Amino acid sequence: METILLKSVRIIDPNGPHHNAVRDVLISGGQIAEVSQHIESPSNGQVWEHEGSAISVSWIDGQADFCDPGYEPSEGLENGLKAALNGGIGHVILNSGTSPCPDHKSAIHYVLKRSADSPCSAHPLGCISQGREGNALAELHDLAQNGAVGFSDDLPIERTEMLRRALEYSESIDLPVITCPLDQGLSSAALMHEGGTSTRMGVSGNPSSSEVMRVQRDLEILRYAGGRLHFSILSTAEAVQLVRDAKKEGLQVTCGTTAHHLLFIDEDLSSFDGMLRVSPPFRSDVDRRALCKGILDGTIDLLVSDHRPQDLEHHDVEFALSQPGMAGVESLFAEGYTALSAEFSSKEALEAVIRSLTVGPREAFGWTAASIEVGAPADLTWFNNLQSWESSKVSKGVNTIGTQQLSGKHLPSGMLQGQPLGVITARGTFLRTV
Repeated sequence: METILLKSVRIIDPNGPHHNAVRDVLISGGQIAEVSQHIESPSNGQVWEHEGSAISVSWIDGQADFCDPGYEPSEGLENGLKAALNGGIGHVILNSGTSPCPDHKSAIHYVLKRSADSPCSAHPLGCISQGREGNALAELHDLAQNGAVGFSDDLPIERTEMLRRALEYSESIDLPVITCPLDQGLSSAALMHEGGTSTRMGVSGNPSSSEVMRVQRDLEILRYAGGRLHFSILSTAEAVQLVRDAKKEGLQVTCGTTAHHLLFIDEDLSSFDGMLRVSPPFRSDVDRRALCKGILDGTIDLLVSDHRPQDLEHHDVEFALSQPGMAGVESLFAEGYTALSAEFSSKEALEAVIRSLTVGPREAFGWTAASIEVGAPADLTWFNNLQSWESSKVSKGVNTIGTQQLSGKHLPSGMLQGQPLGVITARGTFLRTV
């Protein structure tokens, strides 16, 4: 890696010695070589400078789907990693809903080998069950030894025995078991949240209880079996409180939510906008505010994109036929920061969203803590939280957030705020056109 000098950047690093200070930061030999109020420009290196910019430990997207292998035309691994870099992301945890699914070590090797040349590291999840069918455990130890960072079927785990055994195995492997908290018996054919809006629209709804009941069940299994449990996406205020209480109890439980869920509610679907169909669905404003509070106080550990790109053929259809999911890997930070800064002070919002993209994911997946200090590895994201966000349009997904969806959100500038500028990791650098 060549020498890079970051000029006059605000350091956002709550666990480090330079938090909130404006400093020059010199990167050399893949490490942070110097942090000072003024550093002379290197004679044989790059100078990265942008007024009002900041740096943090590199961001982690804790849940994304690049549709590779199996559905590469929708995104593809290489293109997905480029889109992630344009979103300021240095690490992506890839979901297991591929074909073939990663229930064997060769599938893990495929992702690691194909992504080895990208500055953005891909970290694959292994399946919990063979074929993601929920009947027999996959070879969890073998998957972990070959690079899987956790286990998920990207589906609700219906059989309690399956979850119990997976948690028992996870205790010795020390990797999280990831569940989708959704009781499908209460949400058959649901298109959105069940409430007043779905009733007025005449659309079948998914009740909050479908999530709450499953969170309650899974926490009881965790109490019995031990291990490490992670809820992929929470969407309800009740579920956030259940996890908050479980953490106080001392259970090894973590959870995430998407940046979309901090912005949108069920009423935003009143125009039958299929772009806003997601799973779990957007719920009430009370739920949205509870999610924001959960990110602020650390109850919710991860802010994720849950990137699920769709092509025009599958996206430009009637509401009832639209596929759930949004392509949000590029707008992850901007959506999260914009939503939180509308609820809290800009300082609180920035520190909370950075924590949910750095500290939270590293703790949830058991990675070594990172900080910005001399001698530490250069693993950084450079950004400007005050600059309006503009999409790089790298992702192939057409189901991306736009002015139509944001028009009713009463944003201060009418746009998302927070522009990623560059990424530095041990595997290389990426500088976005600014």
